[in-house]
Amino acid sequence: MSFQKGIDREQTLLFPVSIEEMIPKEHPVRIIDLFIGPLDLQKLGFIEAGSAVEGRPAYDPKDLLKLYLYGYLNRIRTSRLLERECERNVEVMWLLKGLKPCFRTIAGFRSTNSEGLKNLFRYFVQVMKKWNLVAGETIAIDSSKFRAVNSKKNNFNPRKVERQLKYIDNKIEEYLIELTLADEQDRSSTEINQNILTQLGRQEKYLEIKRRLEESGEDQISTTDPDARSMILHGSVIEVAYNVQTAVDDKNKLIVHFEATNDNDRKALHGVALETKQVLGKDKITALADKGYHNAEQLHACKEDDIVTYVAVPEIPRKNEIPTEQYYGDKFIYDESTDQYSCPQGNAMSSNGNWYEKKYKNYVTKIKQYRTPTCEHCPVRSQCTTNARGRILERSQYAKALEENGSRIKYDLKKYLLRQQIVEHPFGTIKRQWSMDHILLKGIKKNNGEFGLIYFTYNFRRVMNIFGFAEFIKRLHKLFLIIYSRWYFMVVNSLDFRYCHY
Repeated sequence: MSFQKGIDREQTLLFPVSIEEMIPKEHPVRIIDLFIGPLDLQKLGFIEAGSAVEGRPAYDPKDLLKLYLYGYLNRIRTSRLLERECERNVEVMWLLKGLKPCFRTIAGFRSTNSEGLKNLFRYFVQVMKKWNLVAGETIAIDSSKFRAVNSKKNNFNPRKVERQLKYIDNKIEEYLIELTLADEQDRSSTEINQNILTQLGRQEKYLEIKRRLEESGEDQISTTDPDARSMILHGSVIEVAYNVQTAVDDKNKLIVHFEATNDNDRKALHGVALETKQVLGKDKITALADKGYHNAEQLHACKEDDIVTYVAVPEIPRKNEIPTEQYYGDKFIYDESTDQYSCPQGNAMSSNGNWYEKKYKNYVTKIKQYRTPTCEHCPVRSQCTTNARGRILERSQYAKALEENGSRIKYDLKKYLLRQQIVEHPFGTIKRQWSMDHILLKGIKKNNGEFGLIYFTYNFRRVMNIFGFAEFIKRLHKLFLIIYSRWYFMVVNSLDFRYCHY
């Protein structure tokens, strides 16, 4: 039986095949080369290595950026794997023209160019706007947690530290008892003394962590990556991670803004939405978000800045003093013109006009209290409240923004339900399909750079899929025909002032 046979490895070719001939004409690596080639990386904030008087010249930052873009597009992220690709991958050989930087050079480029990588993402957002791929009218905001370079055992909170100190005290006490017995029985105590010294060293470590916690006022501390925090990923799964706020445009599911944080979503809505609005250059936008972002102060701030919110309303915790459902707070109607509530029995509830401060966990808000004197003799009082002073309603200074948001959700639920379709698309692609559910660098600033690279790669791949090879190449040629025009310099220069807030 005959089979197809390859070439003879020992055969000398009269006309050798060039690397150029080995790369198909419509290969994505050609788009990478075309896009990165004309960019002014210095204006985008990339750091150029100085020229050495002695030794080999430095690598061109464009070559290293091409290597990273190729790697992330092909799910190759670590510097050692990228170094290996330079040795064996003909596509990388073509892209870098045979250059073989070592893994330290590759890793150093990503580590030191966090600002440039985030600015590259911002620049491409402006390119997508120019190509009408971004509508800039409706955005969906959500966060996703990415595991940090910090294990759970190197994350500490006061309770964990106290537990470890108590354990060490008990162990030292046990070893002291063993030491006494060894002396009485004339046995060697060298090993016991060494164990005691080991526990004393551990005790010193935990006392230092306790001191740092007390001085910082933080509720936890990570020793490998100080900026990382212990977070609930899903259900009961807890990891040390970063929480990345992401804004996605509804037209083509393209990411238009992001920010790596180490906090939850409760106070993130306004900052993310406002930054996105500025990036898009719009006077007014609509923002969709889940109930984790539902915060009265944030909704009010969005309203003040012409950001129309559709934020899911969480279930209201019910107090035991309200016996029946027909007398829950949402059954009381507020009249803004008279600053009064009307209870289900038709009685007017008024305030004394004073504002009171009320503390909710870590923040304080101002409220008014409303009540009615008819409550004392109301025939249905037992169904409405168990409070001895009668029914009291509280209204915060941000109540109007809350009510308007709730009304939009109630009467235009279909619009809110678009949120999942818009913002979950990038997360599903990046974390599930590309397996990029963790980050490789330490610190918020550096990780903002890596997320800039990850999200730029996502947008770049998606634009390639939307346009196709030929159209993308055509648009890049047109784009770089005006690379020295006023538009290019306006976009690149504005990145330093308008689009790069860390």
